[in-house]
Amino acid sequence: MPLLVEGANIKSSHIKEQISKLVSATYQSLSAEEFLQGLNLVCIVDDISASTLNKKAKSKFIANLNSIFPHTILLAEESFIFIMPDFPELDDYKKLEILPFGNVDRAKLIEKWLALELTEEADDQQVWKKTDELRDHVESLVGKNIVPAKPFHILMLLQTLETITPHRLELTAYGHYYQYLIYQALERVHVKENEIDTYLNVLSELGGAILESPSESLDECGLDAFFKKYLKNFLPVSQDKVINHLVDSFILQRSETGLKFHYRYLFYFFAAKKLADSLHKGEEAKKRIQHLVDTIHLEKASNIVLFLTHHSKDPWILDQILYSVMGIFYNEAEVTLEAGSLSFLQDFVKEIPDLVLENRDAKQERLENDRQKDIIDQDEEQNSPLDDNKDVEEFMVKVNKVFRAIEVCGQILRNRLGSLERNSLESIYEESLLVSLRFISVFIRFSEYVREESIRKIKKILEENPNLSNSKIIREVESFYLGINYTVILGMLYKIAFSLGSAKGRDIYIRVTESNDKPSFCLIQEIIELQFEKRLDIHKIDKLHSEFSKNPVCDRLLKQIILHHCYMHDIGFKDRQKLANILNIQTQVRRSILIASKIT
Repeated sequence: MPLLVEGANIKSSHIKEQISKLVSATYQSLSAEEFLQGLNLVCIVDDISASTLNKKAKSKFIANLNSIFPHTILLAEESFIFIMPDFPELDDYKKLEILPFGNVDRAKLIEKWLALELTEEADDQQVWKKTDELRDHVESLVGKNIVPAKPFHILMLLQTLETITPHRLELTAYGHYYQYLIYQALERVHVKENEIDTYLNVLSELGGAILESPSESLDECGLDAFFKKYLKNFLPVSQDKVINHLVDSFILQRSETGLKFHYRYLFYFFAAKKLADSLHKGEEAKKRIQHLVDTIHLEKASNIVLFLTHHSKDPWILDQILYSVMGIFYNEAEVTLEAGSLSFLQDFVKEIPDLVLENRDAKQERLENDRQKDIIDQDEEQNSPLDDNKDVEEFMVKVNKVFRAIEVCGQILRNRLGSLERNSLESIYEESLLVSLRFISVFIRFSEYVREESIRKIKKILEENPNLSNSKIIREVESFYLGINYTVILGMLYKIAFSLGSAKGRDIYIRVTESNDKPSFCLIQEIIELQFEKRLDIHKIDKLHSEFSKNPVCDRLLKQIILHHCYMHDIGFKDRQKLANILNIQTQVRRSILIASKIT
């Protein structure tokens, strides 16, 4: 028997006097007396933080709830956890919070969402394509520490993806999805339509002011100074009214350091808007943008730069991003993955067991893949972030810069496919590929140095200890480091493809790949076509396999890419057989027959 109480409506600590009205609003044929005689009564207070009662009255209110109801659920905003110790009446309560969804839970939620619209007659490949499209969108929009990966926000994003008309290309940019969330937040607190522009302007100016603040917040003095400056440039607004509305809508929040944006994506969005609006007013904004581009390896900088490309179409910003990308490892030659450049890996590849095309359940494979991602994410959270470490080596800064830069460039590609000139799109894609391949080259050289150093040390130990004369140790070390190189190459190919890929950029990818004509470009394009277009072109795979006939490493990489796709999608038996024959991969059935024949 639940009873719902809105926190904002709690004006008195005497809950018993309000029960009659609350019961009649919920149960039409039940009196307050009959309700109170029921068993398992539950009172749910939605957002007790919104109550205007003072501390003493709130304590009395909770005590009265405890005396009347056997079960009470209090919902509050996150900051309420800091004042909970002030209420001894809450000592016996269980403290729970809604945690962000990991990859496994996000996948389950998206699957359930799709089940609402897809019929049982839907083609399996279309189901996988739609699933991956939604997942790619959600992953890009949620991001790390940008929009919370909580079920409410994910469902809001899924709804937004369906609400915004797909054929309106200018609304496919991710910045518009965030803007949609902001409009919804303002509508929830009943901001009038003709006032929304004023609120957005205040937020934009506030974003610029907080960007200059070292604490990413404004204390009372800073806030008063901000509004004094605001009134000099714009029409007057009610400071208290605007701030209260923005706090109630969860766009802003009050913290120990002052007023700040509730979620990081809001800060990034409005800080970028202020910079974009100031770009034509002088050199100060350009200097700030240039600094952000130069420090794109930092989370704050990379995300503000990304939103800048949404708020401004100024080609100067895109030029600065491209110059920055081109400057990373500029004196290195990119890895082409041609046969001659991979001779050191060929013997290693020959030692790896043959690949087998097994019959695996795609859903189970995806579930295991998501579990592994969750483990990696948890490990990353436990490690200290690069942003806060001032003594990080220049090499590691450049490595992080590579990853951030290609992610930003990938978002620009996807968001501006319909508005940027073909030459610009090709430059973004090509330069992003080249910087990634230069990083692989640097990594291989670094790994080679570590390998040789390790072998030298082992040889020295063996010389000093004749009883340990086991040359197998050296071979194991060599194999270990070669394995790392191979794994990094494969992992980077996927990273590049997933960061830059899209279902709509096919012409751009083909042009750049044809103009470079290198195995590395071909493999990346193959991953993009498989992941984003679900294009399993058996004729093209056959052609690539023939081209790689004298390149064992690339041939092995191609096989693993195709097998991975087969395991993550329900590929038909005939297509599996064709792929197995083309790539000379044993199927699970054929392997079982061979084993059985050897035994007999």
